[in-house]
Amino acid sequence: MNWHNNERSMNRHRKLLLLLYLSTGLYASAQQARETGREDPPETQKHWEIRKDQDGIRVYSRTTDNSQFNELKVETTLQGKLSSLAALILDIGNYPNWSFNSEKAYVLKRIGPSELYFYSLIRSPWPASDRDLAIHLHITQDSSTRTLYIRADEIASYIPAKKGIVRVPVSIERWVVTPLPGDRIKISYELRLDPGASSPAWLINLFSTKGPYETFCHLREQLKQPKYRDAGLAFIKN
Repeated sequence: MNWHNNERSMNRHRKLLLLLYLSTGLYASAQQARETGREDPPETQKHWEIRKDQDGIRVYSRTTDNSQFNELKVETTLQGKLSSLAALILDIGNYPNWSFNSEKAYVLKRIGPSELYFYSLIRSPWPASDRDLAIHLHITQDSSTRTLYIRADEIASYIPAKKGIVRVPVSIERWVVTPLPGDRIKISYELRLDPGASSPAWLINLFSTKGPYETFCHLREQLKQPKYRDAGLAFIKN
């Protein structure tokens, strides 16, 4: 009898350990998804289709089940260090020099050296109204792989709307930046966007590759500037 009781007790312990292992693994997977911004349910995932491949910059798009606007992805490898890119991304006032159609940008609130809120005004071609955004920007790094994660989320209600300017209701950016030998970085960038104000989706989708392509062309040139090229940041390990 004691032998059978001990066996049953051991079986219960094994089941508890297995349950703990599985639940911990699922939690870790969910946590990683939140950190990298990849939380889409499987039914919304579509295949990426390449739209432009030029000068080492590849722009993709895909449709989604929950938006009439295509999602965008850019993949490229650039000369520069992780700290160089982070310094450029955190230099908010410089956005008009590289971010497509950026008219002006300024910091609204600093949370820490790698996290802040900022305002961005985007030029729109006539007769469309200009757009603006209030964005929560946060940069984190995996201490073991040194991979850099950049999140930039529109918080539409963070500041009051401005007269004559359309507040963008949805803008979600995710960067995954991997260090390569020779002070190079591999970038995977994804964007979900709804420009608001009943923008015609077919027209936005038709010209959607222009902005990302030009942005990364300008970003590549900005990284060559000494203030970014030679930048060092205490929270970034190159």
